[in-house]
Amino acid sequence: MGPIRFGTEGWRAIIADEYTFHNVRGVARATGRWFQRTGAKAPVAIGHDTRFLGHRFAQVTADEIAACDLPVHLCAGPLPTPALDFYIVRNHLAGGAMLTASHNLAEYNGFKVKRAEGCSVFTDEAKWIEEEANDLLEAEAPHAWAARKEHTRFDVRDDYVAALLSLTDVKAIRKANLTVVADMMHGAGGGFFDVALERAGCNVRAVRGAPDPTFEGRHPEPVGPNLVQSVAMTADPAVDIGVATDGDADRFGLMAHGEYMDVMRAIVYVLYHLLKNRGWKGTVVKAVDVSSMLDRLCEHYGAEVVETSVGFRNMAQEMMRSSDLVLAVEESGGFAIRGHIPDRDGTLTALTACEARAVEGKPVRDTLADIFALVGGERFYDRLDFRITAPQREQVAAKLDALAPDTVAGRKATDINRMDGAKYLREDGTWVMLRLSGTDPLVRIYAEGMSPEDVHSLLEGGRDLIVGLFGE
Repeated sequence: MGPIRFGTEGWRAIIADEYTFHNVRGVARATGRWFQRTGAKAPVAIGHDTRFLGHRFAQVTADEIAACDLPVHLCAGPLPTPALDFYIVRNHLAGGAMLTASHNLAEYNGFKVKRAEGCSVFTDEAKWIEEEANDLLEAEAPHAWAARKEHTRFDVRDDYVAALLSLTDVKAIRKANLTVVADMMHGAGGGFFDVALERAGCNVRAVRGAPDPTFEGRHPEPVGPNLVQSVAMTADPAVDIGVATDGDADRFGLMAHGEYMDVMRAIVYVLYHLLKNRGWKGTVVKAVDVSSMLDRLCEHYGAEVVETSVGFRNMAQEMMRSSDLVLAVEESGGFAIRGHIPDRDGTLTALTACEARAVEGKPVRDTLADIFALVGGERFYDRLDFRITAPQREQVAAKLDALAPDTVAGRKATDINRMDGAKYLREDGTWVMLRLSGTDPLVRIYAEGMSPEDVHSLLEGGRDLIVGLFGE
């Protein structure tokens, strides 16, 4: 087995391969020692999603952290990651651990360590836990892992949903009498995501709300190819909007008119509402792979933009520095909204999108047309996950920092942003970005263009740049 390795949002591995009870115990014990190192005295909360044996992995995690002389609160059943974050903050706990692989395939599970502020641990903290776990697991002497214990159980659903509704214009949603398609993808959002929408006054047409560790054999990420059934349901003229969330309910997907609205459209749709209709002023935090439409929208309304590298833990640090946060967003469907936790929340984002539809009082496509007129025209976006071998990954890691092509997809590259990987910009503001995944053997290729054809050309051009690094 390989060493434990934390990516941008914790450790992830294949169940029964590297994600074993033995390894989970090692990571949990290291996590407990990290909390000890911080001087923590308050309880640590443990949560899990709907993945295979999630409750068992959560139990041994709780046992190991308790063995570090820390009180533990263990969830009563599957819950969204942001619900755990909320519980930590609301009850002034030391932090927590969430057992989830988020939007990864069903054979994966993962381990996210949470700070007292309700966000994932920062890079140096994750590195300490990673190294401590590997030291524990590589020790020659057998480990005396903790025995099973009884822990304080918690159920946060009602308090969590009530808090989200307090951040939402429920009166506007009820007045609009919205019909909403809500796809939970068989993840931890079931019983949270749909319940919040119902309590806000939506007529909810729920899709895949029942827990299923296999996710019906599909990828539990709320993007177009994985939302075929719910996208089709939004073609019904009676449906006002469609919303979706992922395996641990921290990501958000937007649908309307029988179409999946890509994440960049979802971002500007939500942001437009916050800036125009709520009249919020302040700072918008965006990951480097987010659409330039956001920058133009912020310029129009006088909001400041702060750019970060990919990973919500990086964005959380900027959020906690800001006294006037409006929104923090990333390309993978993560949204954090003012007044809540410094982490993404798919349910609050869905409520806000429904509020936008209610307040605008017109179809989603018409509001998007207004936005495109403000930002100088519509832009198109897509992402390609290019799988590579381990030796190829080493080659890309060694050479990407120096890769500086004169042209990208047949046109001149005018600038390079190396905040995270390499983002190549062209004169008209279109771009392609290349970034190694922190956890998987693949290169993520992101592109924004003037047309779908332009985006396709940029993605192909990005792949050609990566292939050119092999074997040189």
